[in-house]
Amino acid sequence: MEQQQKFEYRTPLQWGDLDPYRRGRTHVGMWAWLMQRISAVFIVVLLTLHLFFTYKPFLQFMLLVVVAFHAALGLRVILLDFNLADIKRQRNLAYWLPGMGLAVVLLVWGIIY
Repeated sequence: MEQQQKFEYRTPLQWGDLDPYRRGRTHVGMWAWLMQRISAVFIVVLLTLHLFFTYKPFLQFMLLVVVAFHAALGLRVILLDFNLADIKRQRNLAYWLPGMGLAVVLLVWGIIY
């Protein structure tokens, strides 16, 4: 005979309740989405500063880093949306693609300057 499994559900949170485990339970895709939106705001700010202070290497470097981070997370979304990467590997993509983007930025920056 098959043994039935009983699932225990926690009681839903009420308005004003705080979930102490919220950060640990939040999916990595949510954090990647949030980081991409924050980097988009930084791109707008840094691009505006870059237009006013044209030849400042620090601003150029920061803009390059933020654009590479934003692009790496966008590449993650493209790979997942078109089934070019397995959804089980999205945590690896969320860590490795921005890391590789930063490595490319440092390599390019070292060659240019």
